[in-house]
Amino acid sequence: FKVFLIPPTSKFDDFLKIVGCKMQYEFFNGFLLEFQFKKTNFPHMLGLHKLKDIDIIQNYLGKYGFANQIIAKIRKGTLTEYDIKSSKYFTTIYKRYEEFTLENLFSLSYSDVIIDFDVTKLSKSKLKNTKFILFEKNKNLENRHLCIAGNEIKGFYPETFFFEPSDYYIKNQKIEKVKKFKIIKPDGRIYFEDTF
Repeated sequence: FKVFLIPPTSKFDDFLKIVGCKMQYEFFNGFLLEFQFKKTNFPHMLGLHKLKDIDIIQNYLGKYGFANQIIAKIRKGTLTEYDIKSSKYFTTIYKRYEEFTLENLFSLSYSDVIIDFDVTKLSKSKLKNTKFILFEKNKNLENRHLCIAGNEIKGFYPETFFFEPSDYYIKNQKIEKVKKFKIIKPDGRIYFEDTF
C-alpha cells in the first residue's frame, strides 16, 4: 500500500493552531454550539488508537495518559508516518488520517450540521454520545464527519472525526444550517469569523 502521508508531526503542528480556541457555531434556528479542541483529542481524531499492532500504541492503549504518551512519541519522532503505514490496520484509518487536516476542519464549518443526532436510526453505530455531526462531502462526494458530544449543562466536546463514503450517518437525521462561525483564541481575540 504505497502512499505519501503527511507526517504526524506536521499534522499535530497544524492542529495546535486551534487547540484551546473556542469553536462557535450559530445555527439558523438560534442555537449556539461551542466546544474546544484539546491536544489530547489529536490521536483519536486521526484514528491512531485503531493501530493496535504498533508497539508504542499497544503499550499505552486503554491506559490513563494514552493521548499524552502518543503525542510525546510523535513529537520525539519515535512514532512516524512510516510506523503508521506499516500497521496492518492502516487501511482502516487511511482516509480518516488523510482527511483530518486543519483546512478540512475549517471547511466543515461551511457545511450542514446534524442536530439531535439519533443513533437509533442506524442499524449499527458506536456514536452513543454524539449530539451533533458536522459533515461535508469531499471532492469524490464522500463524507467526512466531526462528531460533537456533551450537553448544554456540562458543555460540548469533539468526540471523534471519521470518514464514511456513504450517507449512512446522515440520512433520516435532522439537519440544520450554520449561520455564523467563529474561532475565538484563548485570549479572547477573534482568530476567524464568517457569516453565511
